[in-house]
Amino acid sequence: MSYFKKSCRISPADAWFSKYIRLRDADGNGVCQCCTCWVAFSWRDMTCGHFQKRHHAGTRFNEQNCAAQCVACNGYHDGEQYKHGKYIDKKYGEGTADKLQALAWAHGVVHKHDEKTLAAFYRAKAREIAKQKGLFI
Repeated sequence: MSYFKKSCRISPADAWFSKYIRLRDADGNGVCQCCTCWVAFSWRDMTCGHFQKRHHAGTRFNEQNCAAQCVACNGYHDGEQYKHGKYIDKKYGEGTADKLQALAWAHGVVHKHDEKTLAAFYRAKAREIAKQKGLFI
């Protein structure tokens, strides 16, 4: 198995983080707009788009690095990184995308015990935000 495939497996931490990001970006009706093309779908039909790809441990679980993205932009259009970076700078302030890019290349590994802690943390956050918005997960 290659390094990329091994480091990008979908763990419970990834799954709960993805749910949290999509719920965070959803309105009270559970609808998200894609951060790169602005199409709107239910949070369940969106993906968690990573500006710096998931295989970069330094930004894999960074909330500023991620936003709801439609399947077309995140999958078929390889994340629309330039547009995603512009979205991040608009949302979090000019230069944030550059900081995330530098952070992504910092060496780091997400260990199994860290993934269990992250899964529990984002499960709780996802459940709380869903409850606040009156959404079911």
